[in-house]
Amino acid sequence: MSKVVIPYLSPLGFNRSDYSYDLIASQRSKVLHEVRLVSGIPELVRRFNPETVYKLVTSPEGGKLLKDSAGNIKGVFYKDGKILEHAKFKAVSPSLIQAAKAAGAQILLVSIAMQLNRIEQEISKVRVDLHNDRISEVHAGLNLYDQALLAKKQAVKQELFCNALQSLNVGIEKTIKALKVQIEEAPEATVGFWDNWWTNKSVFAQEKLGLAEESFYTCVLGVKTISDCYVALEEPNVAAYVLSDSVRKILDCRVDLAFQKSRLIPARENVFPEHVWGGFLDAAPEVLKTTKDCKIITEDKVKYIEIEFKPHELIGGVYERL
Repeated sequence: MSKVVIPYLSPLGFNRSDYSYDLIASQRSKVLHEVRLVSGIPELVRRFNPETVYKLVTSPEGGKLLKDSAGNIKGVFYKDGKILEHAKFKAVSPSLIQAAKAAGAQILLVSIAMQLNRIEQEISKVRVDLHNDRISEVHAGLNLYDQALLAKKQAVKQELFCNALQSLNVGIEKTIKALKVQIEEAPEATVGFWDNWWTNKSVFAQEKLGLAEESFYTCVLGVKTISDCYVALEEPNVAAYVLSDSVRKILDCRVDLAFQKSRLIPARENVFPEHVWGGFLDAAPEVLKTTKDCKIITEDKVKYIEIEFKPHELIGGVYERL
């Protein structure tokens, strides 16, 4: 990835009461404020259709925007993928680049949390009878995260988020070790001639993989909450490392093998157990790519900034929630 994308907020799929929505809205408003300060932009945007979503693309390099042969900074307004106007910037504050990077990194972190949340919801359809004594540290982290969201003082919020991260990291590390063993101990998916004469291989698989599902669910839920914590703490560089490391460790437990072995277990309420493992296998590459993109943004390796907006957002006034 070589670009930062600041999307128009409504397509992101948030619940508007979501804490992440408020954080991204705040970051995005800083970007829009910087763009509004550019001479000529509000006047140009007034000619646009007020109900249409447009895109402004600029090219930063080392904190500065590249200039064309006429001395204008490169910037283009797009509509429906086609160039609408060239933005003739004469000067842009370097803070635009920093604001865009901060917002872009936050958006990437939230997208990771949303992807993991979808997986977690799929798993919860299959596994709901969790044993808190085995995974208490992860649950302690989840509880601390919920408490942080309720806290009014920012200092208390930050401390609770940090405490939640500590419990989550320790609990996930322990649970991942259990997950690897549980997957290995589950029977192979193939059924031999003698397998069901004295024991029912499907029942045995359900017993062993049931524990693995529990550990797997806990790991995914824990990693998703770690992502939420780093969104709140605005620490995308640390998040990129921790999240990619956690996802790789879960994959190293042989989730692909669990996917195969779970075929021995019958469907429950029209949900096939292998789909749970398969969903993670499908989503993991995109999550890892997003963490890599997040790292690129924080390391200043950005070639383009894309900002989606409606005209009223750049004409002036205080940014309002859409």
